[in-house]
Amino acid sequence: MLDTVFTACYAAFHCYMRSGSQGIVSKRVREEDSEVQAIMQAGAQEVPWVSEEFGAVVLGDKRLDRRLIKTAEKLTKSPSSPINEACGSWACAKAAYRLFDNRKASAAAILKPHIEATRRRMASQSHAVLIVQDTVFFHYAHPKAKGLGPIGKSNESGDRGLIMHNALAFSTSGVPLGILSQRIWARDEVPEETREEKIERLQCTAIEEKESFKWIEALRETAERTPKGVKVVTMADRESDFYEFIAEAKAQRGSFLIRARIDRQLVPEESAGHDNLVEALRGSPMLGELTIDIPGNGKRKARSAPVTVRAATVTLKAPQKRGQARNSAALDPITVNVVGATEEHPPEGVEVISWVLLTDLPVSDFEAAAEKVKWYGKRWGIETWHKVLKSGCQVEDCMLETAERLGRYLTLFSIIGVRLMHVTYLARVQPDLAAKEVFSGEEIEALNVRLKQALPAPSDATLTLKEMVRGIGSLGGHLGRKRDKEPGIVVLWRGWMRLYESVEALRAGKQAFGWGDSS
Repeated sequence: MLDTVFTACYAAFHCYMRSGSQGIVSKRVREEDSEVQAIMQAGAQEVPWVSEEFGAVVLGDKRLDRRLIKTAEKLTKSPSSPINEACGSWACAKAAYRLFDNRKASAAAILKPHIEATRRRMASQSHAVLIVQDTVFFHYAHPKAKGLGPIGKSNESGDRGLIMHNALAFSTSGVPLGILSQRIWARDEVPEETREEKIERLQCTAIEEKESFKWIEALRETAERTPKGVKVVTMADRESDFYEFIAEAKAQRGSFLIRARIDRQLVPEESAGHDNLVEALRGSPMLGELTIDIPGNGKRKARSAPVTVRAATVTLKAPQKRGQARNSAALDPITVNVVGATEEHPPEGVEVISWVLLTDLPVSDFEAAAEKVKWYGKRWGIETWHKVLKSGCQVEDCMLETAERLGRYLTLFSIIGVRLMHVTYLARVQPDLAAKEVFSGEEIEALNVRLKQALPAPSDATLTLKEMVRGIGSLGGHLGRKRDKEPGIVVLWRGWMRLYESVEALRAGKQAFGWGDSS
């Protein structure tokens, strides 16, 4: 019976898609322009989280606001598809293209309601919120694309694209909560200079004029947007280890945890007589040992690594500056705590784990120091998000022809990527959470039909988030054997797309044959 129902659903759905604006869905859209009407009538369905996330968007035109929501729904239902395929018709795709070409739909305006939703999720956390900063490069090979810049060390035409810097909020258990700061830009042409000339130029340039100022800008926006009473810890990799960033982080009301890039010089009389970071850590007693999980990334295999933990309090010497940099640089010494996490006996052929972490958080005993090491391990979450955008959503395949359009597209997909990750990770840390708290009744029902009632009925309150995510994973090829881990990101991408195909098919079938309400 279920096979017959599901086949009928798909038959109705395909008939519906061919019918265009004269199809099964009645013309309920009033006072809409033709593009919004096309989206509404080309099979768009309500994706509950999209309406919740973008409901407060203000683009200066109510029709444009609704167009953004409907475009986001389309792209969410098929996140790895090109715009044309995700939209399903030329009229719908044209509406999306015009959205990305509209100056009113700026990246900042698209992001604003998501930032507010992120702040609400942050406010609901009972523990600290980890704000991970990182930069990602997007390569675009489309020969007609304008406004792009170099993303490598040269000005070669085949090595051009856009740069995105983000501050992404996570719970201490690693669940992404949303974007708190984002900047997308095209880099200026790479100067033709020797290595020595580059070093001299950077030493004489004020921090506000350097690309690295992105770290400080995101830090300031994080401070401005953090809800009152929420403790935040900014985390970043070695690229953030420059003196002005540490000084700015010290001055903010939030805390910081960054990985050292260089062996900094210390003020000996304020650092137990030590001259540099490495010497200070070597002279500190071992506090204990813990195991950290290292995820795979294509180049390395996932593994667990036992590390020894040491900690010390030191005072960093300010670096020497020249030219305009002298007037803008922080020149006073800075006292920080430093945590070392070192893999003493690594397996052969693997990259050794050796972290030196700078922080203003207390690390006086093993428990406190180990907590900071575990927190820094959550930084890999932002790299997973980059993978979601590049490999899952395939944003680098986008054929929009200007940097401005691509920037708006990337902003929208950044939010979609957070949602994909949020559901996946939430199911891992809160597996017994009711599925209905995250998914709509329609989504649950469609999965039931697709899996031939392998899951409890949609009205069954016992259906858990873990069961729902496993069901989506099975649509993407996850076998669910006893020895298998929980569904991964790639499998869930495929399952997610098939789930929304099923939702559309089920809805079309109900409209065609008069079945009951799916919600």
